[in-house]
Amino acid sequence: MRLIALIQTVVPVAFGLGFVVFGIVMFARIGSSERQFEANLQSIRVGEVQPETLTLVRKYINRGKRGGWPHVVFHSNRQPEVNVSATRKFWDAVNPGDTILGYYFPDGYFIPQNYGGDAGVAKWVFLGSGVLLGAGILAYAFARGMTRPPDGDVQALRTSIRDRIERH
Repeated sequence: MRLIALIQTVVPVAFGLGFVVFGIVMFARIGSSERQFEANLQSIRVGEVQPETLTLVRKYINRGKRGGWPHVVFHSNRQPEVNVSATRKFWDAVNPGDTILGYYFPDGYFIPQNYGGDAGVAKWVFLGSGVLLGAGILAYAFARGMTRPPDGDVQALRTSIRDRIERH
């Protein structure tokens, strides 16, 4: 009986905390991605990074675990093969043989046309929904814990109370 009560309390708490953590992590990741994009653009504007010509060799859709992400493969003077995940819009706009300007950074090539756009309110939606769902589930777990009868055998408790009454 005690194990079931423990599970009924721990599982909602774990899910609630999981939603809160997920919301906060996604908020931080999207914010970090936005800052990285802006830093790359700033480096390009001030001339710290020079453009390189990339020639599109092929494009394909990776039908792996994630359900089909478009990829484009370029050739550059720096690297014989540059494989980049592409947005659907960019993937549709380029064809083999096309040349694109790309900018080399230590973490890979940056192609401004391949940027998916501003996240806008997406990071706030993740944060808000994660925190609200998590807080709701935690409130439910707390309320359930407050209204739950004490753990133990009810019949044994009645017998114990009856014995004490009879002795007086």
